[in-house]
Amino acid sequence: MPRSVLNNTVIPLLRQLTKKLGPQQAKNELRWMADHVRKAIPTKHTAEHATSARLWRDQPAPSAEETEAASKRFSSVQWAWLRQAVHDRVETNKPLQYILGTQPFGNASLLTRAPVLIPRWETEEWVLKLSDMIRAENTGLLNILDACTGSGCVALGLACALPRESVHITGVDVSHDACDLAIENLLRNKKAKQAVEFQRLDLNEQGVASELKSRGMWDMVVANPPYVTPNEYAELDPDVKDWEDVRALVPGDPMDVDQSGLSFVVRLAQLARELGLADGESTNLPRLV
Repeated sequence: MPRSVLNNTVIPLLRQLTKKLGPQQAKNELRWMADHVRKAIPTKHTAEHATSARLWRDQPAPSAEETEAASKRFSSVQWAWLRQAVHDRVETNKPLQYILGTQPFGNASLLTRAPVLIPRWETEEWVLKLSDMIRAENTGLLNILDACTGSGCVALGLACALPRESVHITGVDVSHDACDLAIENLLRNKKAKQAVEFQRLDLNEQGVASELKSRGMWDMVVANPPYVTPNEYAELDPDVKDWEDVRALVPGDPMDVDQSGLSFVVRLAQLARELGLADGESTNLPRLV
């Protein structure tokens, strides 16, 4: 096969990905990239231009079969994006979610952008399980604090899975990047618009519990907190270490490193007590998740 033809096939791209990911994962990720670029950069305008050119040259318009075949081929712009995406994945260890820029999460649709933590499937599972518990309990309006909100996945996942006016969720994070992305994600998920708000807040600051209590009673604290130990962090793949915010992974002040990985979990338990969740009415729902 001539090199010019080979360069316009997926074979070289698949080979590059296979060296990094193994054959099956390489096929999956290349397929997801291809699906994404077809949606993100449509070829309709290219096909229309080709049709116009043929008619201008007094040639017959392409048949339906030719048009369909052309629609399945990548345009030069799509090929350029695909080659760059594979390069970023292989040479810079850029996570697939950051390359695609979007990710489904339960009933929510999320933007993903470095350095904000990428939502994990385990988090999605427990959010859906918690929404089932809340729906079954039918307690009326719940006021929920989403600590370490990141992309807003937990707050938006809950709000999109539950009936309207059943929850009000305040998502907080110390990261400006996270709060900006969470707000963008809120705008993408109209069902959650009235049920969710986001703001920057450092839960380690003095007086934060008093500030939160001034806003009313809280029924639940949910969080996907940092819990990775420094030793575990050192062993993580560059896909994680080179791209995601270390504060979302490893708890503690860099000058006072938490070797257990549990310091922020302990802080959340303390905050839940300060918010009076331990003294609330009897319920089958957890107060700290």
